[in-house]
Amino acid sequence: MAAEASSFRLIACRELMANHPDSLVIRQQVEAVEEALPDKPGIAVSFCRTLIETTCKTILVARNHTYENSWKADRLWLETKDALHLGQHVNGQTDRRLHNATEKIISGFNSVFEGVITIRNDHGTASHGAEAYAPLLDITYAEMLVRATDAIVGLLFKLHLNALGSTQEAPLRYEDEALTGFNEWVDADHGPFTVLETPLIASEALFRTDNSAYLAALTVFRQEQAAVESNAASVEGAQP
Repeated sequence: MAAEASSFRLIACRELMANHPDSLVIRQQVEAVEEALPDKPGIAVSFCRTLIETTCKTILVARNHTYENSWKADRLWLETKDALHLGQHVNGQTDRRLHNATEKIISGFNSVFEGVITIRNDHGTASHGAEAYAPLLDITYAEMLVRATDAIVGLLFKLHLNALGSTQEAPLRYEDEALTGFNEWVDADHGPFTVLETPLIASEALFRTDNSAYLAALTVFRQEQAAVESNAASVEGAQP
């Protein structure tokens, strides 16, 4: 059975990973989905929603947009769609007809996303209130859900990458105040280093030499910080 599981591949996600090998968060989730099929459909289904949400958050971070960990899936989806500037050409001009047509196509993902959430809640390993002897999800439905997720993730990232050259937003700069906390966190655990008598700051070296790895780590850092803040707020709200 292990050989069967290893033969399953998410084509669009694998193409993304080949072009951006440092997308570690997405890579881990993609591999988890692939390893779960066909023997553990519940696990595969549980990772589908996470994979889509991680993709949205990664795109927002790359485009210098902030998000809140408390956002529900539909808000996260809406913010990501807006950040993509659909229908915008390289010269910065927006083709209104192209924008409207593309938005109609993207809006169809809403139904797919709702299906992902529903099936994940009812049949995923992280579902709430599932009966101990409830029937396992048929592999056909699990594969359908996984393939749909693969298509969404692949298309979102292609739209993101293709539109980067046409957006007028300022790219992230190492000196941006919003990055100070993350840079200090990196530097606390790594370096400083000296190369040919030249001191190198770890966070800046990563930013300058491998921006994809920097953005991937920044996404994880912000997700973890948002989770800590959310838990702290919950504890504070629970206190009499």
